[in-house]
This record gives sequence, C-alpha cells and structure tokens, in this order.
Amino acid sequence: MSRRLVFVALVVLAAAAARPAGAQPALTDASSSPVELTLPGCVAKALSDAVPVLKAAHADSAAAAALLQGYAQFLPNLETQGNYSQIRGPQNLTFAQPIIVDSRNRGYAYQVSSTLNLFNGLADYGAFKAALGERRAAALTLERARQQIALDIAQAYLQVKLDDEIVRFGEGNLKASEERESLLDQQTQVGARGLPDLYRQQAQTSADRSFLIDARNKRHDDLLALLRRARYDMGRDYALAEVAVDSAAALAPIGDENALVSAALDARPDLHAAFERVQAAGGALTSARSGYFPRLDLGWSMASVSRIYDTDYVNGVNFVPAFQSSLGSQLDQYVNYTVGVTATWGIFDRLTTFSASKRARAALADARVEYEDAHLAVEQDVKQSLGDFRAAEQKLEAARQGVKAAGESYDATAERYQVAASSLLDLLTAQSALLQSQAALAQARIGLYLQARQMEFALGRMPLIGP
Repeated sequence: MSRRLVFVALVVLAAAAARPAGAQPALTDASSSPVELTLPGCVAKALSDAVPVLKAAHADSAAAAALLQGYAQFLPNLETQGNYSQIRGPQNLTFAQPIIVDSRNRGYAYQVSSTLNLFNGLADYGAFKAALGERRAAALTLERARQQIALDIAQAYLQVKLDDEIVRFGEGNLKASEERESLLDQQTQVGARGLPDLYRQQAQTSADRSFLIDARNKRHDDLLALLRRARYDMGRDYALAEVAVDSAAALAPIGDENALVSAALDARPDLHAAFERVQAAGGALTSARSGYFPRLDLGWSMASVSRIYDTDYVNGVNFVPAFQSSLGSQLDQYVNYTVGVTATWGIFDRLTTFSASKRARAALADARVEYEDAHLAVEQDVKQSLGDFRAAEQKLEAARQGVKAAGESYDATAERYQVAASSLLDLLTAQSALLQSQAALAQARIGLYLQARQMEFALGRMPLIGP
C-alpha cells in the first residue's frame, strides 16, 4: 500500500511539472497588493475628479465665455462678402421707350462692412452686467463645490474607518463568545454547568457572528461609496491609512456665536454667489427693457464690382467696348465707400419687450428672495454647527466614561461568573454593554472630528483635512 501511495504521488508531481506555462497558478503580483489611501490623498483626487467639482468647473467655463461675449458687444462688428457670377440672356427694360438688352458677362464683387452700435437702450450694458454676475456666481459656486466635496470625502473616509473599528470590536466580541461557548461545552459534558447556559451562549455566539457579518458588509458598501465619490478604480483592493482624529478635532474655530455668524456672512461663497445672481438678474432686466428705446448704429462699408462683357446688345446694337480692364484691376479702381448713421425705433413689437420685461422682473424678484434665504441659511448653519460641535464634545466625554464603566462591569461580572456568583445572563449583558460602549466611543471620536470640519464648512472655509 505504501509503495502505491508513493507511486501516485510521483505521478501527480510529474503531471504538475508537465503543465503548460500558461496553466501555472498566477503568483501574487505586486500590482495586486492593496493600495494605501490617505484622507488628504482622497480629498486631493476628489477636488480634481469628483463629478460635482467637474460640473461646477464646466459651468464656470461657460460663464467665462459668456462674459467674454459681453465684453465683445461693445466692439464694432466686421463682415466681408465676395462672389463670382456669370450673367447671360435678354432683359426687357422700360424707360421712356422699351429697351431690349441682351448681354453675356462675368465678374467678381466684394464688400467689407462694419457697424458700431452707438445706443441700443442699454441692452449691451445690461447683458454685460448679467454675464459678469453669472461669471462671478459660477466661480463662487465652484469654490463652494470644492469645499463641499472635501467635507463629503472626509465623512465617507471616516465612515469606513469607523466601520473598521466596529469590525475589530465585533471580531473580539465573537472570539470571546466562541471561547466561552467552547468552555461551557466542556463544563456541560462533565456536569459543571447546565445545558441552559450552553444554549444561551450558543444563541449569543450566533448573534455576535451575525453582527460581525453585518459590520463587514457595511464596511464593504461604505468603501464602495468612498471610491465612487473620489472616482477610484473599484477593481482594486485598498487599505485606508489612519487619521489623527483626536488632535485634529481641537482645531475647530470655536468662539463667540455672533462673531462666527458675522465671519460666515463675510466668507460664505454660496451667499456671495446668491448676491451676484441678484446683480445678474438686474442686468437681464435692463437688457430686456431696451426694446422701449431707439437704436442708433454707425455703419461703414467698402464695395467693388468688376465685370467683363462678352456681348452687350442694346436694341440689337453691340456696345462692348474695344478695351476692357482686367477683373482684378477693376476691383482696385472701382471702389465705393459708404458711411452712415441708422436710427431704428420699434413703435409696436407685439408686446415682445413687455413680456420679456415681466419675465426679467420676476427673475429678479426670485433672485432677491433666494439671497435673503441664503442669508438666513448661513446663520442657521453656523449656529447649528456650533451647537452640534459642543454636543459632540459632551458625547465624547460621556462615551469615554461609558467605556470605562462598561469595562469595569464586564471584568467584575466575569470574575463573579467564574466563582458562580453571577449568572451567564449577567455576563452576556455586560459583554453586550461593553461592545456598545466601545462602538459609541469610536463614533464619538470620529463625530467630534467631523463636527470640527462641519464648523469650518459652515464658516465658508475649506475643511482642514489632517494626515
């Protein structure tokens, strides 16, 4: 039998050695190792690649182009036109007496013209003012979007780190339950413990295992959400670096509430953007009302026509001259210049200007209401963030005391349980309380850090993201 086993082993080894190179199991490549992510790195990538930032940047670029067009409206336009034509066939012209003209000719023509608007009811000024306001609002919106994405990434990143803590607590909790279940099983077999304690512990172990499964799955989902926000490749493995949440939380700009509100009103980009939209709406109203006023344009043109006649019969007589200049020389010789001023005033435009003015006035009223609401929102954000930060400080202190008390309770209950002075139910209750207090402490530490970042965001500052 032993010889047969040795022979089978040799055959298996020979088959493995004869396997083609392409069928060899792939060795772990360095590129497949987890990529370490840091909070500043995730924020930096999101500030350049996140969808809200990209959309705000595109809107800013479009607003800049519209502003450039607004500047250009004050400049004269310049148009040029050229053509080549061939004409043949008779024409019946009637003056004092009928004249039959039958000609065949060809030639070139060109025209260069320019128009400078002198007055158009402030339409160009209003359009420029609207474009300038929209451009400034777009730039401020982009700045606010960058602040928002920095805060969002910090929240998503630290949510994953909190999940890591919960998973770690769950693993320790499950390990303790499995060890206690194994001990109870042995004690039950020798009659030292009753079956009810074993069954109760088995139920608790199953609950702890389910808790750990949920914690790991939540960590997986939250990591995917972080990768999507920062637009990382979801096909790779990632490891998240630690964040010094305890030291960074002390950097929150805490002070007098009224002073903080005043600082936020001066710094919030979204509030300034709302004000710029009011200015833009006012410019749009000025432009819409321009139809009530006359328009005055200064025009200039330069034109030339060249023509060579092959035949030119007038009442049967050919009037083609003996010598005709070339087409090019005619274009140089026969140039006509025109300078003039044109005044236009629409007496009745079928209420087009009236309707446009009404819409623009309504848009201006909406912009003012939105600005007033943004002003109130800033005040609310600052006061709410300040209250939340102070509450987070208190919750952190309470969580620390809770962990200390839960740890002492668990240790004391475990010692009493060893000497049969406490029931298994008391021990399981103490263990569950310890797990909950540990999770509450981890959440409170991260919560205080995030509330500090939220406070900075409410003040209109880029959230300070530490290492």
